[in-house]
Amino acid sequence: MTEHTLTTKPGPIHFGKTFLALLGLGLAGILSLIPTAIKQIASLPAELMDLPPQLAAVLALVNPLILLMIAIVIGNLLAQGVGLRSLVAEKVSHGTPLWPQIRPHLTLAFGMGFLFAFAVLGLDAVMNPFENTEMDTETATLTGIFSQLLLGLLYGGIVEELLLRWGVMSLLVWLGWRIILRKEGQATPSVVWMAIILASLLFGIGHLPALANMVELTPLLIFRTILLNALGGILFGWLYWRRGLELAMVAHAAAHVGFFVVNLATFALKLS
Repeated sequence: MTEHTLTTKPGPIHFGKTFLALLGLGLAGILSLIPTAIKQIASLPAELMDLPPQLAAVLALVNPLILLMIAIVIGNLLAQGVGLRSLVAEKVSHGTPLWPQIRPHLTLAFGMGFLFAFAVLGLDAVMNPFENTEMDTETATLTGIFSQLLLGLLYGGIVEELLLRWGVMSLLVWLGWRIILRKEGQATPSVVWMAIILASLLFGIGHLPALANMVELTPLLIFRTILLNALGGILFGWLYWRRGLELAMVAHAAAHVGFFVVNLATFALKLS
C-alpha cells in the first residue's frame, strides 16, 4: 500500500476504548431511525400489531445495533493491521490530536461528498428511473426534508460508514491480504481496491430493501440503486483508505447536505 497522507500512526489501538467511542458515535445514528421505524410500524394493519408502536419501533433498532457492534469489533481487530485507520480510535487510545489531522483534508472530503450528490441527481435525471412509478417520498414536506437530512447525517454519515468501511471493507482487505498475499508484507493497492469495490457493491445492494418498501422494483431501478450507491461507496472507501474513517464520514454526510440543498430548493420552487 502506498504511504498514507496522514501523520505517522501510533501504536495499536485500545480495543475497549475504541469500541465504546465508535459505538457512542453510532448510537446517535441508530436513534435517528426511531421516527422512520414508528412511521413504518404505524402503517401496518392493526391485526399485525401485538405491541405498542413505540415499543415495536425500539425493538426494530435491535438488529441494526447488533450489526453495528459486530462491525466495530471487526474493524477494531483488523483495520489497523492492514493499514486502515480511525482517527477517533487513535485519539481515545493514545491521545493523538484529532482536529489537526482532520482539518487539512476537511475541504476535500466535504467538497467531494457535496459534489457527488449533484452527480447522483444528474445521473438520476438522465436515467429517469422513477418514471411511471408512485413513490411516497419524505421530501414532499418541509418536515420530511429536514428529517431526511438528520437521518442522512447521523445514520448515513456515521452508521453506514462504520458498517461498510470500518467493518466490511476492513474485513475484505484483511481477507485479501491473508488469502491472496498469504500475509506477506502490507496489503497492496490492488487488494484494497478490490475491497473498496466489493464493499461498495454491497453498499448499493443494501439500499434495495428500503427502496422496495416505497416503490415496486424494476430492473432499471435496481441497476440505478446499485450503481449510484456503489459510486458513493467507492468515493467513501477511497477516503477511508487514504485519509481515515472520519473523513469518509464527512464526505458521506456532505452528500446528504447536497441532497438537502436540492430538495429544499425544489420545495421552495413548488411553493412559489
